[in-house]
Amino acid sequence: MILYSIGNLAKLSNSTVRTLRYYDEIGLLTPSQLSEGGHRYYEEQDVIKLQYIKILKEIGFSLITIREMLEHQHLSHKDALTMQLKVLEIEKERIEEQSRSIRYLLQLSEFEELANWKDVFDRIPMNPSSTNTEVYERIWKNYFSKEEVQLFKDLPKIGDNDETIQVYISLINDIRQNLNIDITSSKAQDLASRYIELLEKDFKGDFQLAEKVWNKQKEVKDGLGFYQFDPAIVDFIEKAIVHYFTVNAKGQ
Repeated sequence: MILYSIGNLAKLSNSTVRTLRYYDEIGLLTPSQLSEGGHRYYEEQDVIKLQYIKILKEIGFSLITIREMLEHQHLSHKDALTMQLKVLEIEKERIEEQSRSIRYLLQLSEFEELANWKDVFDRIPMNPSSTNTEVYERIWKNYFSKEEVQLFKDLPKIGDNDETIQVYISLINDIRQNLNIDITSSKAQDLASRYIELLEKDFKGDFQLAEKVWNKQKEVKDGLGFYQFDPAIVDFIEKAIVHYFTVNAKGQ
């Protein structure tokens, strides 16, 4: 039987002797053996139990709750590994949420010419996460069919790690730099064509639905949750697209 001194267990588990002594005092992790001199010694089962405690504590359970859980549960290597996997999954979700928030800020700053941090934070929702989709889904159901709502849920969103967002950013910046050109010019019509191509891709070729969303977004007071462009950009896109379809309709 292998026995670990309190110092060895502290090093092995990346804990401190002080922490292990405290766990002993509150009855959370008591040593399997005590020497005549009062030195604590722990067995392999105690090592597993300590790992379990650390995992539960990392998840967010209080020490009192952990003690109650351990008093009614037999521990095994499998239990400890299962809990460790759960911790990693939770950590992965947390990191992805943080990454999404940072991508949101970066993409937003690329979409718009924001002069300072106040401008940035004024354009950020309280929680720029995927959970916002659930909020807007309830709004979408008031104006669109079940099939249309499902399509909206699959659309790329600011904060997503999606190449389509970068394509939109590039296009909108090109439009912003050419707001004063004639909408009948070849440059303006190229921009209109690029925008239409993106819409047809996102809306699976249903341009009428894309147009319906565009108009409804302007009608609904607080919007539908889709990105709202600057009024000048909206005006340019609308006029350029109208001219694009007029010219192409005549050419057919």
